Amino acid sequence: MREAVELYNKGEYKEAFSLFLKNPKNSEAQFYLGMMYEHGDGVSCDVEKAKEWYRKASRQRNPDADFRLQSINQKTNCRC
Repeated sequence: MREAVELYNKGEYKEAFSLFLKNPKNSEAQFYLGMMYEHGDGVSCDVEKAKEWYRKASRQRNPDADFRLQSINQKTNCRC
């Protein structure tokens, strides 16, 4: 997971995305996949997919995912 996060932080989104997808049950990977879909980092921006990934991470008690999910639900205008 560390390598995927480092790639994400460097802006190497496509590589990070593929590594996160290899860990679909990991709450940190789920959170980052949500971020990537919310902001269009290396993927097409898709708020509904972002919410799906945030919900998965939230079910595993990821507080960052809880925050993003609440925030995205309150937005009236998304960057997408």
